[in-house]
Amino acid sequence: MFKIAFIILSGIGIYFVVTGSSIHQTKTPPEFISRVSLQTNCELELNSFGLKNLRTGQVTNFTYGETFIRARRDDELQIVMAPEFSNVSLQGKKFLADPKINAFQDCNERVSLESIFTSMNEQFGHNK
Repeated sequence: MFKIAFIILSGIGIYFVVTGSSIHQTKTPPEFISRVSLQTNCELELNSFGLKNLRTGQVTNFTYGETFIRARRDDELQIVMAPEFSNVSLQGKKFLADPKINAFQDCNERVSLESIFTSMNEQFGHNK
């Protein structure tokens, strides 16, 4: 009788070890492709902007005002300058990832506009 109980309990234990099942196991949220549309009041073309997943560091460019990026529900996304403008910095709007997002970047905010043009002058300005 004890041998049968021991074999059954051992089998259950082996099952949990092999399958990785655990009472305390936490699941990561599933990833999805987020479709982000961008509108701005900036004097820059929409292709000058990118979108960064702050968890992964992945940056995608906007093309015709739209981009696609891999994300999870708990990821934070941020509007940045496109990677081609690596010397120009923009700390744009941040928002939580969602399958479809309509984002707006306001360049009328003095700090935002000033930081863009200062960075552009540093990158493209002439040395005296």
